[in-house]
Amino acid sequence: MSSRTRTSSARRRSAAGRLWGVDAARGLALLGMMTVHVIPTTGFSGEATWAGLLFSGRSAALFAVLAGVGLALLTGGSAGERSSDRLNWDRKVVAVRAVLIILIGLVLSLLTSGVAIILVHYGVMFVLALPFLRLGARSLAAIAAAWVAIGPLLYWYWQNALRETLAPLDHPARLWSSPSPLDLTDPALLGMDLLVTGYYPLLIWPAYFFAGMAIGRLNLKSVTTAVWLTVAGAATAWVMLLIGRLIMWQSDIVVNMAAVSGYSQDRVRGALTAGDHVLPLVTDPRWFLLSTPHQGTPVELLHSIGVASAVLGLCLLLARPFKLLLSPLAGAGSMPLSLYAGHLVILHLWRPDGAVLNDLSAETLLLILVVAALALGLLKTALGRRGPLEAATYAAGTAVAGPRP
Repeated sequence: MSSRTRTSSARRRSAAGRLWGVDAARGLALLGMMTVHVIPTTGFSGEATWAGLLFSGRSAALFAVLAGVGLALLTGGSAGERSSDRLNWDRKVVAVRAVLIILIGLVLSLLTSGVAIILVHYGVMFVLALPFLRLGARSLAAIAAAWVAIGPLLYWYWQNALRETLAPLDHPARLWSSPSPLDLTDPALLGMDLLVTGYYPLLIWPAYFFAGMAIGRLNLKSVTTAVWLTVAGAATAWVMLLIGRLIMWQSDIVVNMAAVSGYSQDRVRGALTAGDHVLPLVTDPRWFLLSTPHQGTPVELLHSIGVASAVLGLCLLLARPFKLLLSPLAGAGSMPLSLYAGHLVILHLWRPDGAVLNDLSAETLLLILVVAALALGLLKTALGRRGPLEAATYAAGTAVAGPRP
């Protein structure tokens, strides 16, 4: 058999083995993140916009959950059975990909995209998951549950301890920026940002990743599993959202935050609804019951995991009768690294004053990004090839790991 024939056969096997529902859900996560990166999440008077209401926090969480799902599928799926040689090979491939994702994230941080880039934290989460690749769904779900219970507690106390030391806006460890190559010169500060003071603190976000790994160990080809994910996920998301809204509307927490921050009560409610980062971490213990995006409370984590589960379950169900219709979305979702990096380059050409695309309205740019992502997804599906960055990271991983056992 020729090299070209073997490569073609491998591509066909890869395409046949993919779950289009998973790719379609990842495509939705990408489009949601593009939306909140272009459309403001709050309006001029502080109210949450449609983009903030629908996608803020949820799209990034869905992206992280599906990263865990993808890793579980890569390492055996519901069977989860790997020989020691195959498991070691998988770990080498994943480790190389993780390092490359981190490096790509560091490079992309140099762009003026105005985006909190997730890739460095994303790569570190892959590294954190390496010791747990042999675990099944129950063990991984237990780790995710422990992270939901303990992570926010540590995060809350650590953040407020920092607040007591220095003013929040002047705190040198509160970077609130994407990790960049310059941060490598100050490992302590970079570590603080990765753990607790950045946009995607590792005290919080691995909860999404391990929840996704647990889901990926289920039989995702089963209709019963898809229905269960949809119903249970939607119910969990709704209950957690209700708890958060009741705390916001039926307590004096908004009044207290308005007094401390100097913002109007409407502005505070908009920030708590859309999670636009204008408010400092809430010192009130009722923070644990808020469902505010990006706050990292247990209620918000469970809400976002519920949303992710429901979206994945629904996509798995729709992928059966509407596979062809979903092909552009699934194709986009099967090359997330390439499209994520590509849209940051476009934002770099749009956001700064005087940039090449600066004259485009936010709505026009979003339309261009969505159409381009779906068109490229359709092309990717038709060609049966990996995205450029996906191909590069896969090639590097397999080159380091050697022949597949």
